[in-house]
Amino acid sequence: MASEQQGATSTERELKDYSVSEMYDLNQKLLNESIPDVPPVSELAPMSVLRVEYERGSQLFLSQIDWLTGQGYTHFRRAKGDGDCFYRSVAFAYIERLLSTPQSERDSTVTTSLSLLSATKENIIKAGTQAIVVDDAFEEFENLVKNIIIPDSEQRTLTSKRLLEIFQAKPSGNNYAVEDASIPPNIVFYLRLVTRAQLKNNAETYDGFLYDVDTGMPLDPESFCNKYVDPIGVEADHMQMTALCRELKLNLDVAYLDGRRADTVDFVQFREGPESEKPLTLLYRPGHYDILVKEEKR
Repeated sequence: MASEQQGATSTERELKDYSVSEMYDLNQKLLNESIPDVPPVSELAPMSVLRVEYERGSQLFLSQIDWLTGQGYTHFRRAKGDGDCFYRSVAFAYIERLLSTPQSERDSTVTTSLSLLSATKENIIKAGTQAIVVDDAFEEFENLVKNIIIPDSEQRTLTSKRLLEIFQAKPSGNNYAVEDASIPPNIVFYLRLVTRAQLKNNAETYDGFLYDVDTGMPLDPESFCNKYVDPIGVEADHMQMTALCRELKLNLDVAYLDGRRADTVDFVQFREGPESEKPLTLLYRPGHYDILVKEEKR
């Protein structure tokens, strides 16, 4: 028993010394081994399910998961770890929050959201993207938000159940409409364009903060976007998160489950929306983002 405890302590001490890239590789290996076939967005799962993933690993991770649970974060939604999980998680959580708006406020909230989306399209074109490139993706996003209050051709309005069906739809081989499968990737593409627009249209704001991760050399917004924003499958980091939140006027909290502290979990906060608006919350594990859900107190 003593040798096992000593081994565990050694593992945890070494874990703290891991580089960012080593933590990324370790986490991706864990994800691939424990959940090899994850849909783009999964159904809500209790935090106990997440805890099981780490039972054979560091006690520090288990302590952090327990801490989150103690703070009222009772559930999470997995996002497929394909490099687009940040943008996809934000998109799903953003629309799901609109759906959760009280009925008496829903029309005005959705109208405000549609006005904001329209402004982001103008900013994308201002940043140099041709309208023909952005039109289809914008229309998919806009129509999905409109469907919260305006019935579609089948007289359906969007529900949480249908939202999940859309984000899980495949091009073929399931019971969902084939056309649904184009919506999530188009929205992810649109959010990348939104991020690019904010960085390019406000270049002076980001001067000195954009750099090449591999070389450490500074990059101009165009070069940064070409390498770290535009390519599908390249995950977002702090600057991309900042830019997207500013453009969409979002409040966002990102909980860092990194196995480095046992007594707490660090949250990185982005406050670009109204003060009264509750933040969307994501769970970050090195190289990966999921949606974190806090129990509403009644």
